[in-house]
Amino acid sequence: MIRLFNSDVTKILAYLVSCFLLAALTAPWIYNAGMFLSEVTAHGTENTALDWLGTKARDADFTTFFKRTLLLSAVLLLIPLLLSLRLSQRPASLRNSPWSLYLPPRAIAGAQGQPLRNPPLGWLQLLTGFLLAGGIFFAMGLLLISLGWFHWEEDINWAYDIQRSIPAAAGASLLEEFVFRGALLGIFLRTFRPFWAILLLSLLFAGLHFLQPGDDLAVFDRSIPLAEGATYINPEGSLAGFELLRLVGLRFLDPLPIVHEFITLTAIGLILGFTRYATSSLWLPIGLHAGWVFAFVLFHKVTKRVELDPSLHFYVGRDLKEGLIPLAALTITALLVWIYTRTLRPIARPEPTENSLP
Repeated sequence: MIRLFNSDVTKILAYLVSCFLLAALTAPWIYNAGMFLSEVTAHGTENTALDWLGTKARDADFTTFFKRTLLLSAVLLLIPLLLSLRLSQRPASLRNSPWSLYLPPRAIAGAQGQPLRNPPLGWLQLLTGFLLAGGIFFAMGLLLISLGWFHWEEDINWAYDIQRSIPAAAGASLLEEFVFRGALLGIFLRTFRPFWAILLLSLLFAGLHFLQPGDDLAVFDRSIPLAEGATYINPEGSLAGFELLRLVGLRFLDPLPIVHEFITLTAIGLILGFTRYATSSLWLPIGLHAGWVFAFVLFHKVTKRVELDPSLHFYVGRDLKEGLIPLAALTITALLVWIYTRTLRPIARPEPTENSLP
């Protein structure tokens, strides 16, 4: 039993459960604070940063607040997790722990993990990843427009829309890559072999981004009519976060969202995890992540989805991250990323030293 509680796997599971509990408890408070800030900044202030935050709060729903709160919880609780893992020491093997009953021997790592490095041309990897991911994703969007499944918005201000898409791409890619591929994948590689570490973290990455109950399950605005079987959740209520988690769990029973979004998010996690492992750095994953987010946000601002026949919903959903066509675009991106990382392989993986930190 002592070995079970001292295991890195147990600490990671406790960390994940704590993140969800903290987010569920604090999301309503942060939502109320955001609504207050949106009212204060409704007519503008002399503080540009407050005005920007107020605008973001006005445009966000409770689900968005919950996702941001969950990410903030992950960052805050990451510090005690890292301290408890004692990364400067070699982790205890899982082979002699109770977890070995649930894990196949080929999944358990025998090394200390993989230290991150800073390659001399890291900025070039970042730029390459951004152009590659963003270019393929936006090209896919142009294909969907040519098929008549999306159409351009009227009076597009490209300079303004591009300027508004950059902060979202930079913020999401930097924060999420440092947390997921930087810290968490480094921890997973101490415990699991690379394939299993990347796969498990990709499933976790997809699950955390899948926290969006369908409109047929949850409504957060009393002015919106309730669909049959839907539940109204008061976003200001103290239990709103737990209600959202319950309805998200029900969403996994519907196969269409799984095919539409969860598999796509898992594929994104696999590509980012592989590039982190193949290059031993975060430059390329950050570039890829930023490119996807930039293309997704920009395309969403300048286009509008056309109502499609239900038989076409498997090909593309509400946006560029849902459906088989986005999954095909990710497959092409993965192939090109693999070819690109092959050219970096001679300098990609230094041998870990005794004092290296994953």
